[in-house]
Amino acid sequence: MKKVLMVEDDVCLGTTVASMLEMNKLTVHYLEGSTHVIDVFSQFNPDVVLMDVMLPGDRTGFEIVEEIRQIDSLVPVLFITSLNCKETLNRAFSYSNADYLNKPFKIQEVLLRINNLLIKQYKYNLIEHCFKLGDICYYPDEQLLTYQSETVRINKCQASVLEVLCNHMSSFVSRELIVQEVWQTDDCKLKENSLNNVLCALRKLLSGDPRIEITSVIRLGVRLKISE
Repeated sequence: MKKVLMVEDDVCLGTTVASMLEMNKLTVHYLEGSTHVIDVFSQFNPDVVLMDVMLPGDRTGFEIVEEIRQIDSLVPVLFITSLNCKETLNRAFSYSNADYLNKPFKIQEVLLRINNLLIKQYKYNLIEHCFKLGDICYYPDEQLLTYQSETVRINKCQASVLEVLCNHMSSFVSRELIVQEVWQTDDCKLKENSLNNVLCALRKLLSGDPRIEITSVIRLGVRLKISE
């Protein structure tokens, strides 16, 4: 499940949006203020941040995002605010991989904008609950790959490895991290052959679209990349 960190001082609005996101299979960590945002971000490791621009205290949402981007320069951010001026809009869009939503808004619009950010960053479609890997769709909940009219169910290990790679799209993931998340062991050598077999199987399963590349590099790890 994708994770959302939401920072909004309006408790009524914040809890309503958080509940809606959870109903759409997102894990949400909701904060009312800015005090612990950086600590929570580092521990929670969200896939998307929803950030109110005007918060109580001496820091704005923009300033907090500046700190967040020092930890993770690519995490998508959706700014939400009641401000409607050119300066605020320009600053929001000065960040890469960011969007802006003006209050009041419809709850469905939040979902759609988060979906667009997830598709852009992770190739993940929140509405359909699947990863768009070129012409191939991967549905992690059902462990299904679909390509044209063909559907294939992959095994648990293949599904787990593929989801780790999808969650780090276009970036190298260490073999140690993959083994730890999939097999719950810190002994990478113990599962080295198992991981190699899974990667080989995934390459064959995804070979229907030549733009999909699973690359393994010594000391860097494994990367899933979709060529444009």
